Amino acid sequence: MLYLLGGAARSGKTIIAQRLLREKGVPCFCVDYFVSGLQHGAPELGILGESPNLVRAEKVWPLLVGTLENIVEVEPQYLVEGDALLPRGVAELRERHYPQVRACFLGYPCLTPEQKLRDIRRYRSGVNDWIQDHTDEYILGLAREMVEFSRYLEAECREHGLLFFDVSERFADQVAAAYRYLSEGE
Repeated sequence: MLYLLGGAARSGKTIIAQRLLREKGVPCFCVDYFVSGLQHGAPELGILGESPNLVRAEKVWPLLVGTLENIVEVEPQYLVEGDALLPRGVAELRERHYPQVRACFLGYPCLTPEQKLRDIRRYRSGVNDWIQDHTDEYILGLAREMVEFSRYLEAECREHGLLFFDVSERFADQVAAAYRYLSEGE
C-alpha cells in the first residue's frame, strides 16, 4: 500500500506520518527532502523551496510521479507526504494502481491568516521549527498563501474524488480521522 498524504504546511501531515510509523511500522518520505535535493542538485530546473506552493508542486510532480510509481510496485507499504502533492496527479496515480494507493489531503480553508499566525506561534512543530525564527509579518505572508492553497486543495479534492480533511476547527479530531482513513480505510 502506498499512502499519499498531501496538504498545506502545518496541517498535521507530520503528526500522521509519525503515528503511522510508530503504530503500524509504515516508513515515510517527506517530499520536502526531494524538493530540497532538486533545488540544490539541479538548480537549472528552477525548483525553489520558497516558491508558492502551487508553482513548486506543478514543477515537482512530473519528477516525483516516477518515484511514486516505483514505490507502489516495490514497497509493501510506504507513506509519502508533502505539500508538493497535487490532487489531480494523486487521483491519476490512484486510478492506475487501485487499490494499492490510498490518499487524502489536509488543510485549513476556513482559517484567516491571522488565526494561522496565532496557531503557528502557539504550537511549535518540533526540533527544527525554522518558522519560529521569522517575524510575524513574514509568517503572516506565508499563512495567507497556505490558507489560499488549502482552499485550492479542498476544491481540487472535491473535483477529483479525494478525501479532504479540514483542520480549521477540531484540529486533533480531523487529524485523527485522516489517520484512521489512511491506516484502516475508514
